[in-house]
Amino acid sequence: MGELKVLLWAALACTLLAGCEETKPSLERIEIASAHRACEEDEACGVVETSCTSQGCRCGVAVNEKYLLDYQKQLAECRGQEDLATCDFVCETPFGKCFKGACVLTNEPPELFRDGRSVQVLCEGSRGTYVGCPQCPPNERCRSCKPCECPSSHRWTKKGCRAVVKTEARDILVETRPSVVNRSDDVKARVHNNSRRTIWLKTVCGTPFHRLRKKEDAWEKGYEPFHDVKCRLGSVEIAPGKNRPFVVGNLAKFKEPSGESATPGTFRFELTYTDGNDSFKYSAVVYSAQFDLAEKLSRR
Repeated sequence: MGELKVLLWAALACTLLAGCEETKPSLERIEIASAHRACEEDEACGVVETSCTSQGCRCGVAVNEKYLLDYQKQLAECRGQEDLATCDFVCETPFGKCFKGACVLTNEPPELFRDGRSVQVLCEGSRGTYVGCPQCPPNERCRSCKPCECPSSHRWTKKGCRAVVKTEARDILVETRPSVVNRSDDVKARVHNNSRRTIWLKTVCGTPFHRLRKKEDAWEKGYEPFHDVKCRLGSVEIAPGKNRPFVVGNLAKFKEPSGESATPGTFRFELTYTDGNDSFKYSAVVYSAQFDLAEKLSRR
């Protein structure tokens, strides 16, 4: 009987003092405000899961990145966690992207969109090879993603693979004469800029030419005519519609890859040029007319 009185008095005291609070019903999910899903162009979006009962990261909701941390803290609190563990989303569309003013889910990370268009479409539609982004830590954005590999004559831009120079190689004419020489002869070359833009020729010791030798149906790259001379790199400017003469007078220094003197055969020069500026950050290649190196020239 005494024990019953104690229990009754304890219950009465809790009621009078309001010291015994009822356990709050657990939340099933957190609510995402629609205003926090709004975004402006170029704003980043993140993804937060909303289930308080799940312990993983399943398909979530895309929100403006500036509100992402607040929602992650809410999620951790409703799950009874001090911190929300970083994890991979088990979802076909785990990435958030700003599209037409709202953060939406997509299967491509933000880095793979340019001006609302898929990078894969831009890449493959402009001669590139789509490779996607590298693997990055979960929930972190790839800072140095280059998802498109362009041909060597192109570079990757926001508009896809674009030619490194605007001037076509067909607008650069490289004449060589005479057409047949021996090692003691000079090769006289003239570079014509038939384009509408100024070009710069990349030179080594005053010449812009690399030697190429014809081997059957292919061209084998040789060495610089001045490969055994140490001197400064430079460039030569040619204005639109102008031309520039060059004389290559040391054919005796042409060497085979083995180091031996060049044997008779068919040759041409390779020329590196740019029409952006003389830094040669972006450049292209053009080739000269062919000429033959003979052991001895006929006196006829």
